[in-house]
Amino acid sequence: MTTNQPHDPALVPTHTTAASSSIAHWAAQHYGLQVQTCHLIRRGLNDSYALRSTDGRTYVARLYSIRPRGEFNAHFEISLLDHLKAKGVDVAAPTLASDQRTHVLLQFPEGPRALAMFHHIDGAIPDTLEEFELTGRTLAHIHIESRDYAGPNSPYTLDGHHLAGRTRNYLQTYPALGAELLNAYGSLIHRLMNELEEKAGGLTRVICHGDTHGFNNHICIQADGIKKAVFFDFDDAGPGFLAYDLSVLPWSYLFRKNLTTPDDILRERWTHYLQGYRAGGGEISDADLGALPLFLQLRHLWNLGEAVGRLHHWGTSMVPADWLKKQLKVFEAWKEWDARA
Repeated sequence: MTTNQPHDPALVPTHTTAASSSIAHWAAQHYGLQVQTCHLIRRGLNDSYALRSTDGRTYVARLYSIRPRGEFNAHFEISLLDHLKAKGVDVAAPTLASDQRTHVLLQFPEGPRALAMFHHIDGAIPDTLEEFELTGRTLAHIHIESRDYAGPNSPYTLDGHHLAGRTRNYLQTYPALGAELLNAYGSLIHRLMNELEEKAGGLTRVICHGDTHGFNNHICIQADGIKKAVFFDFDDAGPGFLAYDLSVLPWSYLFRKNLTTPDDILRERWTHYLQGYRAGGGEISDADLGALPLFLQLRHLWNLGEAVGRLHHWGTSMVPADWLKKQLKVFEAWKEWDARA
């Protein structure tokens, strides 16, 4: 039974999950694609959908979520991908809309959201030491070939405010967070931002991918049997520090494995990752490597902040107060890692 009840003004939507049929409709309307199949891949910081067109080509549609950090990064992301692709870097090629826009804006109950389309990258995440070396090599190519990028600017600069200051602001709105824990995070953020200010002048700057945790690149096997690492998902990209982009891979491993110190697997992967980066032409200074413990902590703080900043969508169960308290010991432990070893 259906009813035509009037809209309840008390209903305030925070996030809408679009049906796959809606994405297929918009792909046809705005991108001229004849969609054969479409399904939701995952809901996360953004919502991603897999599409297959009638000619057999595969795509990923990203529906950007409204996030407290500010405007969508679609214009910069797609312009940077076009630049890198034109220079032969192994990245996912974007697909422009029929009217040549980098993305389209769609009206949702919670507000306007951006939709962008990318060619799907076949393959799997890196697993072997050779594949982590290939990943480092492609990251070096991204950093080198983006030096002369002259397109639209990213709305994000991956600096102390972006990585730490925003998290402080988000934590202050966390419901019923005790003053002691809030003060502890305030002291942590103050320490990290002061350390970054002291070291920043001697650190290498690049256009960062921003989310190089190993799951945003696939190892593809070409027709000749040669492997290559192809990167995608540049939503968090922007100008920042090389040490930050390098830190995200070991951070991801430590975080997923719930480790406070690197194990032998991470040490081996890290060694090959750096070898690949250098083999790809990337230069890493002693100062950059010396700053890795700082950026491990800043990355963890940024990731924590992204979750806290989405309590309206994800809820406090994603970042409960007792978990936040436990992370203070993690930050302390990660200060000791010697990334140069």
